[in-house]
Amino acid sequence: MLKNLEQLILSANFKDAEEIYHKMNFQQFHDQLISIAFDNRNMINYTFLLYLLMKEESAKLHNLAFSLFVIPLTPIGNPHHCALYHAQKAVELTNAQDTLSLEHLLFLNTVPDQLVSDEKAIEICHNILALDPSNKAAKSSLKELLPKTK
Repeated sequence: MLKNLEQLILSANFKDAEEIYHKMNFQQFHDQLISIAFDNRNMINYTFLLYLLMKEESAKLHNLAFSLFVIPLTPIGNPHHCALYHAQKAVELTNAQDTLSLEHLLFLNTVPDQLVSDEKAIEICHNILALDPSNKAAKSSLKELLPKTK
């Protein structure tokens, strides 16, 4: 099914690719699209994801778009600004109640362009810890960030 999905996406046959998307669970689709993007490093994978987002906007799809930009599509250019948009939309769609979406924003504090300020990152850490007091990413980031802002 992986090769079939890739062929459909590469040929811009998004309608048939969407049918495959609806037949699998989201985690399976997520993993397959990331794998396809690693293999072909083609922006058409993101274009297909935009097609899906236009039909059914969701935090899950925005989080997947974030993952595409920060993992397989990174070599194409500086994709972190695009990732920022998708991280912000996922946070907005979940009313800042999803730790994964918040962690994505927090990650953007560590990229070369530092798209999230240290002050905002500290705020995000506190939000994550309010939702999940044992969150290791937030605890670790907070430990690094607090001395920098004093």
